[in-house]
Amino acid sequence: MDPIISAAIPLVGIFLILLLGKKSTLHSSIIFMFISVLVFVTSTYILLQNPIDNVIPFANNLFLDDAISRLFVALVTSVLVGASFYIHNRVLVNNLTTTKLHELVLRTLFFFSISVLAILSNHLLFMLILLEASTLAITPLIFHEKSKESLQAAWRYLMFSLVALGLVLLGILCFAKGLHARPGMESVSFFFTDLSGIGSVLGKQPWRDLGLVLIFFGISTKLGLAPMYNWLPAAYDRAPQSTTVMLSAVQFNVVMVMIFRVMQYFSPLQSPIVRYFLITVGLVSILISLLHIVAEKHYKRLIAYASINHAGVIAIGLGLSLGKDSAYGVLIYVISNTLVKAMLFLACGNIFTIYKTEEMSGIKKLIKRMPVTGWAFLIGVFALLGFAPFGSFFGELFIMKSMIDGRYFAVFASFGFLMTLVFVAVGRTTFPMIWGNPPEELSPAPESFFALMPIIFFTLLLISMGIYIPAGANELLQKIATIIGGGV
Repeated sequence: MDPIISAAIPLVGIFLILLLGKKSTLHSSIIFMFISVLVFVTSTYILLQNPIDNVIPFANNLFLDDAISRLFVALVTSVLVGASFYIHNRVLVNNLTTTKLHELVLRTLFFFSISVLAILSNHLLFMLILLEASTLAITPLIFHEKSKESLQAAWRYLMFSLVALGLVLLGILCFAKGLHARPGMESVSFFFTDLSGIGSVLGKQPWRDLGLVLIFFGISTKLGLAPMYNWLPAAYDRAPQSTTVMLSAVQFNVVMVMIFRVMQYFSPLQSPIVRYFLITVGLVSILISLLHIVAEKHYKRLIAYASINHAGVIAIGLGLSLGKDSAYGVLIYVISNTLVKAMLFLACGNIFTIYKTEEMSGIKKLIKRMPVTGWAFLIGVFALLGFAPFGSFFGELFIMKSMIDGRYFAVFASFGFLMTLVFVAVGRTTFPMIWGNPPEELSPAPESFFALMPIIFFTLLLISMGIYIPAGANELLQKIATIIGGGV
């Protein structure tokens, strides 16, 4: 089965909603759920049925069906399922207007379809075009609530994205000059499959190194890394929960695939400046997230700042690039990070529905008032902080092992110190929400089936991923780790 079907199904969903759901919000949300489940089942089937070593370019080499694209398409489709159930619950509980729902659902499906195409892309420039197209598709959804704050957040996101685009394009020009300067290279190709083996033969090349730094610097803006992080807390906070999930767990993974594709052929080990840039940016991002977490009073923005911390951990892991161990740790961490953010942001939506406040001080005894959401939120916070047995713990363990193996003792000490402070800061603010005593006795609030389904789904995936990874899944992860860790 052709993997591009995972991008086509959402477009069919758009057509069906325009045709059948024009006058009914309920019909539209049901179609959205059906399409989301269908694309998830389809992408999972493609992942399970294809041999791990299959690498198949298609559509005139414009797209690539390989282990990386199959895994990440399946991962982001699971996020779409969670978002669709949450939106359906909003229709049932909040009685969304037809106009608002259609804008939310149609733009989400369009954004998702473009994102899948970007993950499948086999060309650096084409992937960049698709990434920016997804940015334009989702920006209006940040302004979905039509408030002054959401308008500012949308413009900030767009402006930072434009700056990032300029940096990446400048990096590509420098990168191309570095490749073209190599004797015997009359033309430059940006098809990823054409770059196979080129990194090891280029040797030291200042233009290439400068290009890679600019590319990583520009791309890192989408991850929320320092210093280009200022858009992230505002956009995550003001966007609807489902849009926040799309930004933090879908677009984030598109960017990660782009980074993995570049690193597949140009390891930071071949360029000290790129290596030290990623490690430095990672440590600074963790420090900045810590400073904001300490002062933050809103639970949704706190998770947004924790996302910057996670991006910092990933940047450090990428900068180490000491081979398979570090790459495996980054991969596990990225997958865990996706599930944690999807679950926590949807849980934030459930919490706001009952408590009607964004302030952490206004929420006490969450486990008693909302038992399922409360326990899921607690598990999510533990996973967020890197507790065992969650994937984030094992990811950090592999990354720290690579620090020791590479004799990065100063990085190891700084990383351990900062992560300990992040743990204390997050725990100090979130644990009173979960266990704190309210000023008056609270009775359990009703929790909707459709609101609980996605967070239960992501919670079970998180727990199972930490306790047991099936042999086939582990083989797939090992293969991808070998690819991005310099094994290809």
